Amino acid sequence: MSSLRNSVQRRSHRERAQPLERERLGLLEKKKDYQKRAKDYNKKKAVLKSLRQKAADRNEDEFYFGMMSRKGPGAAITRGKAFTGNVDGDRGNKAMDVDTVRLLKTQDLGYIRTMRNVAAKEVRALEERFVLAGGTEQDEDDEDSDDDMGPSTLQPRKPKKIVFFDDTTEREQALERAEDEDVDMQNSDDDAAATTALRKEENLEKITRRLRAAKKKLKALKDAEHELEVQKAKMAKTSTTGGITKNGRRIKVRRK
Repeated sequence: MSSLRNSVQRRSHRERAQPLERERLGLLEKKKDYQKRAKDYNKKKAVLKSLRQKAADRNEDEFYFGMMSRKGPGAAITRGKAFTGNVDGDRGNKAMDVDTVRLLKTQDLGYIRTMRNVAAKEVRALEERFVLAGGTEQDEDDEDSDDDMGPSTLQPRKPKKIVFFDDTTEREQALERAEDEDVDMQNSDDDAAATTALRKEENLEKITRRLRAAKKKLKALKDAEHELEVQKAKMAKTSTTGGITKNGRRIKVRRK
């Protein structure tokens, strides 16, 4: 029955054409055309939403290489009507007020002081380890120093016991065996002493490198702390001094 039903001539359903009064508007949009247009619209909408989110989450103080090539604001005389007072490429970031900057610098100074104390404690501990390892100031200045690393590590020999022999031949043989044993023992002691000295030298070099790095870090933290203290003094609410001009006169900063 199904084959007979399919063999009967059926009416062909064509798509609706554009009405004559709307023929000037072009082809009539079909459902497939609407689906493509809606898909494209939703795709562009998602892209714009993602870009807006990225712009909202972006750090205003983030570095980018355009900062290296942009020009300063210049002056009204040099730039004429093009002068706006803004830096070329300025994104309109608002400058923080003095009180906020002073508070941030206070927090930075507290953090740097904490890290300086930690670094100073590490330097003291390394200096103690350096002294216990047998190091000297010359060793600290030159890692390849060949100075003595410390007292000798050779152990005292055990006292020999008295042995009685029946004849001279037996005594000479015993003396030869004892000499061979002494030579072997001396060689083994020398090897052990050399190995111990090498380990001490390697340990001392390692401690010296760590001590130098810790001192360098401590110096950098001290310099940063000093710079922040100077900046805070210049930003104080009361009058303060800081810096010297080319003529040798002190710079006095007055703030209301």
